[in-house]
Amino acid sequence: MTEIFDARRATVTIDYNGVDITTELSRFLIEFTYTDAPPGQLDEISITLEDKGQKWQGPWNPTEDDQVIAAIRTYHWRWTDDFQYYPTGVFYVDTFDFDGPPDKVSIKAVSLPVSSFIRQEQQTRVWEEISLRAIAQDIAGRAGLDLGYYATDNPHYERLDQNEQSDLGFLNETALKEGISVKLTGGQLVLFDEADYEKADPVATLVRGDDRILTYSFSWGTSYKAYRACVLTYTNNEDETISATFIPPGAPENGPVLRVNEQVDSYAEAMRVAKNRLREKNKEAGKASISLVGDARFSSAITLNMSGWGRFDGKYITESVTHKVGSSGYTTDLEIRKVLGW
Repeated sequence: MTEIFDARRATVTIDYNGVDITTELSRFLIEFTYTDAPPGQLDEISITLEDKGQKWQGPWNPTEDDQVIAAIRTYHWRWTDDFQYYPTGVFYVDTFDFDGPPDKVSIKAVSLPVSSFIRQEQQTRVWEEISLRAIAQDIAGRAGLDLGYYATDNPHYERLDQNEQSDLGFLNETALKEGISVKLTGGQLVLFDEADYEKADPVATLVRGDDRILTYSFSWGTSYKAYRACVLTYTNNEDETISATFIPPGAPENGPVLRVNEQVDSYAEAMRVAKNRLREKNKEAGKASISLVGDARFSSAITLNMSGWGRFDGKYITESVTHKVGSSGYTTDLEIRKVLGW
């Protein structure tokens, strides 16, 4: 009697315009890549296929905005009977390339239809007496998207000018100034405060020497030295000056100070803006890249601990995550930064 053991493996399932083509596609699949992008950028999938028969260049050639739904499944991955399912969301074909010899094609799709006006159409508009959430709701509604607003603050504006910008670009720019991140995923326009996500419990601890870690890269440099405080000063047309200094908890007594001159209407707004500018600068000071044996626990904006890396130990948050399934098996690449903690 022959015993059959289930193999440790990772597979990709793909629905194309509502049709499950997983089995047929598996004969041609070279590599599948999913990038859970940083805030302000679109998530993306890339499907690379062998095409010696020129089917994908001919009768199977994709069309702009074809819909792709993909997922990664793992079997007996970390241990026997460990099954994981990683849905990547809904994507729309954006790019098609082929090269050779031998012939192969690459189909790329993003998380927003190319035809969506909020992505490419340039708009000029004045927004008056409106909140950030209301702006996001307006843009989401006109694009046929649901809105997920998870930020604690909801800044109000007397007037904002959108000058020859796409709606998505304008929203990204406005939210970023408020320390709020924008993501578009699963048919939903999501706004969230990254500082809140930094407080979440880590999903994992990566210890130096763990054989799941394939490669790593850490660095520091004086170009990205963290500022200890931010001083914002603004003088209006009536020659009235508003000044605010934000010093985060645990800041050293000595160190460089970030100085900002930006229009604000109150001391409270000045403090909020000073904090956000300091966060944006100091986020650059503690970044790293990690490549792992595939791990479906990781997506963007989740936290993890690093241990055994000396001065680089600590709690980090993922900025972007890339999952790949191909000839090298299943791997996960992380772009991470240290949490600021305030």
